[in-house]
Amino acid sequence: MMVTSLLGLACSAAAAGEKPRVYTNDDLDRVAPYRGQTGVQSEPAPRAETARARPAERDTGHDERYWRAQADRTAEEARKLRERAASLAERVDELRRQPGARPYSDPRIVSLETRRRALEERAREAELRLEERARRAGALPGWLR
Repeated sequence: MMVTSLLGLACSAAAAGEKPRVYTNDDLDRVAPYRGQTGVQSEPAPRAETARARPAERDTGHDERYWRAQADRTAEEARKLRERAASLAERVDELRRQPGARPYSDPRIVSLETRRRALEERAREAELRLEERARRAGALPGWLR
């Protein structure tokens, strides 16, 4: 199946020596009774998410100031968690540099790495929870930046 634009048709018709079709008001008047068949008068369906959302999930009535404050609070929480994760990563690096250390199987290193990954995951989850709450409440994405 070939898709052709109107401009492409007009150009090919002009190249072949044919005059392009010009639509007039008479043409529009002729097709006006069929206007409803194009879908112009249809109403959009209600959003399924809004209809299905439980009242507890709807967080209505919050404005930009509220969501910016929530974003700042969440960013601060995530920053602290990531700082703790970074300090654990530094400790892991120090332990790996020690002579005779088993860099990937030492129980202390494995334990610290597990804790570091858990802290980073908690930071990501906090950010995702905020984004999901804001999305469900209809907050604009720019309010969270």
